[in-house]
Amino acid sequence: MTEKIQHIIDGIRLKCKALYSQLESERALRLEQEAELTTIKSDFQVLNSQKNELEDTISKLRLELESIEKQRVEEKQISLRDRNEEIDDLVREIEHCIKQLK
Repeated sequence: MTEKIQHIIDGIRLKCKALYSQLESERALRLEQEAELTTIKSDFQVLNSQKNELEDTISKLRLELESIEKQRVEEKQISLRDRNEEIDDLVREIEHCIKQLK
């Protein structure tokens, strides 16, 4: 009976050692995963920060583009007005010349 009990105790010890080994493996795996998660969170924060910076830059560039477009439109309008004035001046000069020729 003692030999049988000793055999059962040895079996239990082996199972305990196996379970302890599995526990240690799982703990090591969990620590690795926690480290990886920390790294991923850090990378995510960096990328999120870069994304926000890029969105700010895009917003500034859009405003600058709108400003440049407005400026170009105004310049075109001024150029057209100047041309129209020049044409008007030329027409007046031509009319004056025609009157003098008559």
